[in-house]
Amino acid sequence: MKVMLVNSLYYPDIIGGAEKSTQIIAENLKKSGIDTVVVTVSDTDRIDYINGVKVYYVYHSNVYWSYYSKTKKSFLKVFWHLVSLYNFSILRRVDAIIKIEAPDIVNTNNLSEFSAGIWKVIKKNKIPLVHTLRDYSLICPRATLFKGKDICRKKNQVCILIMNFKRFFTKYVDAVVGNSHFILNEHIKSGFFKSSEKHVVYNSLETEKISSRAKTPVEKIKFGYTGHLSYHKGIEFLLNVFKEASIADLHVFGRGITPEYEEYLRSKYKSERITFHGFQKTEEAFNLIDVLIVPSLWHDTLPRVIYEAYSYGVPVIGSDRGGIPEIIDIGKTGFVYSAESENELLEKIKIFVGNPGIINNMTPYCLKKAEDFLPEKVLQKYVNIYENTIKKIYGHDTCEASDFPE
Repeated sequence: MKVMLVNSLYYPDIIGGAEKSTQIIAENLKKSGIDTVVVTVSDTDRIDYINGVKVYYVYHSNVYWSYYSKTKKSFLKVFWHLVSLYNFSILRRVDAIIKIEAPDIVNTNNLSEFSAGIWKVIKKNKIPLVHTLRDYSLICPRATLFKGKDICRKKNQVCILIMNFKRFFTKYVDAVVGNSHFILNEHIKSGFFKSSEKHVVYNSLETEKISSRAKTPVEKIKFGYTGHLSYHKGIEFLLNVFKEASIADLHVFGRGITPEYEEYLRSKYKSERITFHGFQKTEEAFNLIDVLIVPSLWHDTLPRVIYEAYSYGVPVIGSDRGGIPEIIDIGKTGFVYSAESENELLEKIKIFVGNPGIINNMTPYCLKKAEDFLPEKVLQKYVNIYENTIKKIYGHDTCEASDFPE
């Protein structure tokens, strides 16, 4: 079996978890002996080999490359979205690559650069198709279901038109995978993937090992936040709780979405109880903190940081947005609170402050939960989906052009 993976960005051009997750799958497919190739978008056309995986970097053919979207003016973003609805130039390149590589199955991921039209190109080449949902770009131009300082509660006419256009192409998708039940259900509610086989597969850890460290009793609990410092991730909500309550220490790991925003946070929420560490390695962060807090205000699909915390035996307090509640076992690996309630978050914090020993009780459950996210387990689920899709749609493990309906 030969697998082609498609994602808008790929190493070394990493912004979020989708790029990491796609790379982990690609490299583990390769390690398991499955021929694997990746197609992604960049600022130049080139071919490279990343940890043994052949990667096609395709020129973006748009007004700018989305990797730099944070620095672009609003009027340019409008043109970018128009072109990305159906980027003919990129799709011609992808068509040529498919003909050269002749994969047995294609697994698309985030497609903001390619457009949903890539599914039509793949099926024109008579190849089985799996799509993995890692963001909301099919149903939301911002890909976050978040606007200003709140979740989007009603789509405007422009969003509806764009969504309807993209939904048309989902008829070409044989199987769809949500990286959480929440994200899959949101797309189903919007009328997407009506004829596709539906699956949920959580993302995997980057490491193949789980920490075996034993937690030591703590007297003064250190709470932590790690990730991008941005409003929709709830950083201001969290900082305000710790500054006002002043009952525990908070350690913040990560950089601001812009340097100016990070400086604003450091200034506004300056406190003896709050320490900004900047970017640090995952291991350094989780070896310092005792409890992780994930205060997302947007519908975070499946924060990688939660199961990374578990792999170090660190329990989690998470908001009730997106896929977060799906991977927190209440009372065993952590707690969930209402994203809009500072009081509820404070109550969960006080549970740990009032009874530090609960951390040691939760550690074994966290380490056990982390096993669900080991790369080999996640990889096997994807391989099963690939094989079953080929067999179900076309009757056997690999397919030939004559097997496909015109």
